[in-house]
Amino acid sequence: MTTVRAGDILIEQFDVVACSKCTQQLDISRAAPFTLVTCPACNAEMRVPARFANFILLEQLGRGGMGAVYKAYDETLGRTVALKVMQQSIGQDRAFVEQFLQEARALAAINSPNIVQIYNYGEENGQPYIVMELVDGGRLDHLHEKYKTLDEIFVLQTAQQIIRGLQAANAAGMTHGDIKPANILYDKAGNAKVADFGLARLKGERPKPGEVWGTPYYVAPEVVRGQAPNAGSDIYSLGGTLYHVLTGEPPFNGETVTDTVLLRFKEPAPDPREFKSSVTPQTAAILLRMLKLDPFARYPTYESVLKDITDALQPQLEARSGKKPAVQKKSVAIPVMIGLVALALIIGGTILGMHMFKASQKEKKALAERERRIAAGELKQVMRGGRLIWVEAATLAPASSADGKTADATTPAAPANKWDIPASADTAIAGDNSGADFRDRTLLLLRAGNKCTLEESSKIYLRFPLAGVDRARVNQATLQLTAGRKGVNKLKSANYKLYLWALKKTAPWDDTLTWADAPGNDPASPNQLKTDQAVKLLEFDMPANPETGDRIQIPAKPLVAFLRDYTDDDLTLVLTADTETDHRGGWRITASEDVGRFPPPTLFLKAK
Repeated sequence: MTTVRAGDILIEQFDVVACSKCTQQLDISRAAPFTLVTCPACNAEMRVPARFANFILLEQLGRGGMGAVYKAYDETLGRTVALKVMQQSIGQDRAFVEQFLQEARALAAINSPNIVQIYNYGEENGQPYIVMELVDGGRLDHLHEKYKTLDEIFVLQTAQQIIRGLQAANAAGMTHGDIKPANILYDKAGNAKVADFGLARLKGERPKPGEVWGTPYYVAPEVVRGQAPNAGSDIYSLGGTLYHVLTGEPPFNGETVTDTVLLRFKEPAPDPREFKSSVTPQTAAILLRMLKLDPFARYPTYESVLKDITDALQPQLEARSGKKPAVQKKSVAIPVMIGLVALALIIGGTILGMHMFKASQKEKKALAERERRIAAGELKQVMRGGRLIWVEAATLAPASSADGKTADATTPAAPANKWDIPASADTAIAGDNSGADFRDRTLLLLRAGNKCTLEESSKIYLRFPLAGVDRARVNQATLQLTAGRKGVNKLKSANYKLYLWALKKTAPWDDTLTWADAPGNDPASPNQLKTDQAVKLLEFDMPANPETGDRIQIPAKPLVAFLRDYTDDDLTLVLTADTETDHRGGWRITASEDVGRFPPPTLFLKAK
């Protein structure tokens, strides 16, 4: 056998091994450990093993700044384990090694089904190692990467188990110090376990000057300030972890690591429902309390947060499964009838919801048309019966002129020089091809960005009625948007690019448009439209961090020329975002349904 260096870890390399399928002897002296080789006799593939102490290393499971974790066969105990080996350079720090082994002994004494069990520990060639339970049912960070946002019940059940593990560690005088999705594992039965107390310290130890323990997305503010991790800081980090995997967005996300860390000192975490509207109010309140800047405003104990999570979880479990009657009969008719009634309620609720939505859209369009007619002078306000009412301007008697003479009815009225046109319809389509505006009728989300996948992207469609607009005379055009709730704040001085498009022709409009069937949309692009159906009018620098209610006015001079050749009565404008900068939180723009709070998207046109 030959000793080789894998990173900063010394392991022994086999020269010859037997094929796992046909037992043919294979020369692997020139193959790197853990690479795949093919047996020339039976064409079976196998991974090149290696040796460390009395362990056969089968594959590398992960690597970090302190060492590597291997799937290994323990020849002494005759079982497959996870072996964490520290780097040789770390082993030269004897004070650290003593602390490491002391923590390993403390962890090995903890008996909790929700902490990865420690079997043994030791040192080989100056390299400390820990022999751990092999937990190979998945990792929370891998689930998050695959599904983006995780089911709320699953996240709360995971939280319950992790809190029980942290309770057990806390009772033994241990804090974790680095709770994050990568350190939450699942066994084959789906049970969650806390792993890698690599940054944990016995209670009372403090970071060295300039040293920060934890991960930027989740590290507690007091730990950033140099205080020792404790149960409160682990609660904070768990809150950040749950928030991230539930909504798909971390609670704080700056342009750099430093920005991300500093954001938690500047403002509270945004309500998770801004990123995922289906999150229940109870769960949102729990996460926001776990993420309080002031440790004294958070949950005081693991028991208190566990109680609230259990209380939030119970009604969701009952709603998903249905409460069982106290005495169950074996008759099949009852559950069948219940199922049929539930199905009928779901169908009826969906139909009712669609009717209500369509009625809302109809009312919105009528309101927009009324505003347009008022702006165009087609409706006038007069006093009748002691109150002001709106009437058709054409039905009014001719007004007297300044010299007392009645104006000639055939005298043409002065042409309108200004039109303020609120959007008659709007929708935000999403790249995951799900339903559009039907889900949220008060906010429109615009998102692309260089760290945003195609499925996470969104585009905004706005429709404006042009009846009564003298397009030949229009010489100014401005689009006004109103900032909605802000998402993740961005510490960035440079602005972001918004692209304004116009559809060349009126297309059939359905307020439940999807990414695949929206008119003119290029489904394969996070921010482009089909150029045979739409024209890009301009690029506009959007402010990075508008406040809720801010009016954003976009001068749209190219729209003036477009309108002169445009003959349809309805104009559809489309907003997309650039893909060069990081704005995963996107912009939130108030929709035309946000009646009574902020103005809808509005098109201001002026004539000569």
